[in-house]
Formats: sequence, C-alpha cells, structure tokens
Amino acid sequence: MQLHPGGGWSAFILVFALLVGSGAAWAGPLQVDNKAPAESPRRIVLEERWRVGGEAGETEGLFFGAVTEAAADAAGNVYLLDTQQMHLIKVSPRGTVLDTLGREGEGPGEVQRPRDVVCLPDATVALLDMFPAKLVKLSLEGEPRGDIRLGINRDPAAGGFTAASQCVYRGGTLLLTGQHTGRTETGQRRVLYLSRLDLSGEEQLRFCETQMELDFGNLCFIERELSPHCHQASAVGPDGRVYFPQDWDRYAIEVRSPDGSLDRIITRSFENRPRTEDELRRVNAVFDASAANTPYKMTRRIEANPAVIEGLHVDHEGQLWVLHSRSAEDLPDGVVQAYDVFSPDGHYLYVAHLACEGRADQDGFEFLPDGRVLLIKGQTLSAMARTDLGSVPLGEEEEIPPIEIVCLRRR
Repeated sequence: MQLHPGGGWSAFILVFALLVGSGAAWAGPLQVDNKAPAESPRRIVLEERWRVGGEAGETEGLFFGAVTEAAADAAGNVYLLDTQQMHLIKVSPRGTVLDTLGREGEGPGEVQRPRDVVCLPDATVALLDMFPAKLVKLSLEGEPRGDIRLGINRDPAAGGFTAASQCVYRGGTLLLTGQHTGRTETGQRRVLYLSRLDLSGEEQLRFCETQMELDFGNLCFIERELSPHCHQASAVGPDGRVYFPQDWDRYAIEVRSPDGSLDRIITRSFENRPRTEDELRRVNAVFDASAANTPYKMTRRIEANPAVIEGLHVDHEGQLWVLHSRSAEDLPDGVVQAYDVFSPDGHYLYVAHLACEGRADQDGFEFLPDGRVLLIKGQTLSAMARTDLGSVPLGEEEEIPPIEIVCLRRR
C-alpha cells in the first residue's frame, strides 16, 4: 500500500499516463459526509522490531538502490522491491536478510521495469513488470513459476499495448492500476483504469476508466492528466472492497464492492494548500527530464496545489486510513505523519499521529497485513527520482542518506 507523498505517480508519469475519472454509472449512492473527527487525536507509538540497509547495511555489503514497495507472505517474511537493482530482498520476520529473488533480464523469473510486488494465494510472490504489463511469478525461494500476461498483452494481435504501475491482492481481489495505449492519426489514445483481474490475468471488471488523446503536433504535458487521482492512491480492504479518490481537488473517496457496485462515498470538509517551493522544484525536475528525452516540442501545465488524497490503507478491522496533502503540517514533536481514520461505515473517527523516527518530507510508510509498519527512509524522493528515463536529479541541497528500512509495530 502506497502511503508516501508522490510515490504513486512518479515512476509512471513520463511514458504511461493519462486522466482518470469515474467509470460505471450508479443511482442513489450512499454518501457519508464528515466534518470534524468524533474523537481527539491519538498518539500511536511505533516500536522498532528490526532494520536493514542504511549506512550500517552498506558496510555489510547490503546496498539498496530505490526501495519503494513491499509485501509480506503468510509466514511473515517481507519482500522489499528494489526498482533500481530489479530484484526483491527477502527478510525474515526477525529481520534477517535471507536472499535476493529475481533479476534483470528477459528470461524466466527476470524483469526489466519492475514497479510493484504482490504475494499471491498460491504461495508465490510476483513482480509487476511495467511494460509490457505482466506478473513475473517466483516461488518463495526464488524459483521461476511462470508469467501472467495482463491486458492487451495477452493478445498482441489486438493492437496497442498495456502498461501497469501497481498491483495488490487482498480479500480475493487482485487490483491492477493499468493503461492501454493505441495509435491515432496524430498521436496516441490512452485509457487508464483500475481493474479487477482473476488469477490468470483476465480482466473481470473496471472500477474506473477514462480516455485521453495526445497530439504529437501540439504536445502539452498536463500534470493532472499525467498523474491522475486514482494513480495517486488506491487500496483493497480485507473483504476485497476497493477504495480510490474521486478527484484531484476534493476529499472524496469512492468505495466499491468486489463486484464493482458502489458501496459508498466518504467525504469530509477540507481546504487544500499551495505547493511548497521544494515540491514545485521536484515536479518540474521530472518534467524537465521528460522534455529532454522527447523528440517533440512540448509545453506543460503544473498544478499549484498537490492532490488532496495522497495515500490510502485499510487495516484488518476495516478502518480506512487516509494520507492527505496536509498530513505533515503542524505535527507534534516525535510524530512523523498524521492519518485520518474512518470507521468501516465511513464515519470520521480520529486523527492518528504515528510517532517514531523519520521525516515526513522524505520518508514513507508501508503497512503490512499483519499490523506491522515499514518505515522506508528516503522512499518519497526515491519514488520521484526513479523514472522510466532513469534517475532524475531533483536538486536537493542536502545529501540524501542511503535507503534504510525499519520494521515497526504498535506499542
């Protein structure tokens, strides 16, 4: 679950991007409107269980390139995806580094553009290769277990191609964040979507979809379209329900049942903020890298405000945790990040203050199904800088420390 600002879009923005909106129609939705939380904020202290990487890891020969995603199997082993080194690092429940799984290449068990990792119910772990979109399956010991081709890549004769940036399996729902691209007379037509797949990779239904056309004679990169709301955040609950934002500008979260029917829309009163100078610099650095590698003359439109919803997570009790554009503001001492917490029926319960080491502007959290939380130091900047063009310099004045992963659990 991606709960780090910027982490949901940067690896996908330069080559595979378009605007997303709501797809299927519905009548009489249940909308749960919230104002203030029912309770006062809760300080949740997270205690360290183990850590890997960082400066100590480098002295031991363990070097992380760009760790942005993680998953855990039924035995509690953690799989850390390094998108730069193109492999998984398997860590035991006690924090012992056990092995590396997968590698770069085009053969069995190999990947070229890994973007996510997912543990499947057949006791395999799969790397999501972005393009052409497929799940590269491995045994939990790293042996190749075949590929699952996704989207149009299942039938190359159909034309166009499918790319994917995120995949999660939970509660019987396999959710894919994907995009289909086809040619037009003047450029490309792109369809970006959230869809439910079966375990063979066949699409069962789409939760949302929209279309966009790019004219290469008048190419304009529009951030809101290149980094749409449903690529910013999505989540699957323990019962298989799917959660995603309705818009860039609004605090509105759509909840869909596994069959695609609308369960409810959760909203709350919210006023967005302007982006900081650092945020604008980082976004423009990514677009600069794209312009330098695009054979067409291009312009850009950058949003003055960040997306309202930046991350979603549903815990084992069905409570929804929301990371928003103001989550890092006015935090008490020792608190790294704040989340809005909603009940399973959509009522605003309280603000959770996660207390541990870390920096909200650089680090990110990954929530595991068993209640553990991974603090990935440097995750936010790593996710932005690692694009399809390679590593993009973001113009940071201070030196970014080596990637370090700290496994935490609630006290």
